[in-house]
Amino acid sequence: MKVKSLIILTCLILIGSGCGNKNKINKIEDNKTKIEVSELDKNEQKDYLISNMNDDTSLDIVRDTIEKNLNKNVADSFANLVKDYNKNIPKDLLTGDFKRASDSDIDKTGEIIEKRSSINHKYPDTNCRINSFLLLKDDLSIEDDVDIDDEMLFMDKEALKNLNLFNDEDLENFYKLFSRVKTSSSKDPKVHAKVMEEFLSKVNFQKDVSMVSVVLHDNLDGDYLFIGHVGLLLPLDEGYLFLEKISFEEPYQAIKFSKKEDAYMYLKEKYRDYLDPDVAPPFIMENDKYIEI
Repeated sequence: MKVKSLIILTCLILIGSGCGNKNKINKIEDNKTKIEVSELDKNEQKDYLISNMNDDTSLDIVRDTIEKNLNKNVADSFANLVKDYNKNIPKDLLTGDFKRASDSDIDKTGEIIEKRSSINHKYPDTNCRINSFLLLKDDLSIEDDVDIDDEMLFMDKEALKNLNLFNDEDLENFYKLFSRVKTSSSKDPKVHAKVMEEFLSKVNFQKDVSMVSVVLHDNLDGDYLFIGHVGLLLPLDEGYLFLEKISFEEPYQAIKFSKKEDAYMYLKEKYRDYLDPDVAPPFIMENDKYIEI
């Protein structure tokens, strides 16, 4: 593995969402960012309901929502992965019922991971990209002229070898969708958003379900954009359901938001400490459209 890839991997592991936290490496003060974070706090960014789907009722809600909007087979595959992860983990660590999120839940992560690693499982660990693609794969198509640059996907590739979730065509589409994208050295996210919009315009997304992604700018090996975190936003009778897997080790999450904007703010809050003066800050895309917050 290349040295630069190892450096990138270290950054990705350190992030609070499982994708890296450069501020823990570079102690950066940014007054503008502090103001934005303060505003997020005032707006009660944790006003949502969250579940790890650790009981039949919550998992059935998620499965039914997937089946209403996507392929039934992928709903079963996703449910099997969730049940396999949650197997034998105590209910005081993983939630079943949808409930308000709290900071105390974060403190349980280490114990959850430790418990998970002590239990034999059918499936290896997965991440946000693998799960999002699993749900989307039968309802999207990608143009043939998309070049694959899988430099950032070495951990995904290792996991996919053991999962046996995708056929060869699926794998090709996975590497296309999550390829890194050449960009400029600009520190303006709007400049990079146009690059990402052009790249993702070659993907035909399902019209009712949104792939919401956090795009990171990296300059360790030239200037590139890549999807550092991603989840799916599905419509409910009232509001939206967001499905994500924070990292390979961490549990699955289903989150109920009253409106799309709350999901965007949730992701913005996750990446509020991802600060690097040499690159553009993270930005959010919904399918192939830039979301300005």
